[in-house]
Amino acid sequence: MSLRTGLFLTVVFMTLGFLTTSTLWQWYEWIVAIQVLSILVIGTFGEHFVSSQGYYRYTEINGFFIGKVATWIPFMWLVVIQSLFIIGIWLRLDGISASLFAGTMGALMDFGIIEPICSRKIRLWVWEPVARGYFSFVPARLNRFAAPTGNYIVWYIFPTLMGLFLVLSSMLF
Repeated sequence: MSLRTGLFLTVVFMTLGFLTTSTLWQWYEWIVAIQVLSILVIGTFGEHFVSSQGYYRYTEINGFFIGKVATWIPFMWLVVIQSLFIIGIWLRLDGISASLFAGTMGALMDFGIIEPICSRKIRLWVWEPVARGYFSFVPARLNRFAAPTGNYIVWYIFPTLMGLFLVLSSMLF
């Protein structure tokens, strides 16, 4: 069962990633290749590093892994980041506003959909309490959500930066 789940999620998110990348390629051309590579590399190594610190662990349900990271996770990052940016553009937001929209919606999606369903309900990953965890400056009483508060901050920052990368790079090249 877990191998099928992992394979299914990997194929789904790779396919969706191809579609979002193709859409962005029409607008930003080769710069999108750098963005895709950045998202996949940062997603893979960042997730591996953070999960190696004991903050969370991916469960065996995921089937396939790159180090400690479920294979489909970097592709999910790609799909979420790119699709939210695309939606911002479709809403006729300028590039910077579309980037901020992607970050805001990314954090809200993680808060309202991704963590409650994937972590709490399906248990694709499990969060572990870490005494001096990342973003430990956030008071413990605020960490009552499905994931630590810092996770939602990252879900805001990363999509925003990846959108801004496209916008600013297109101005330079």
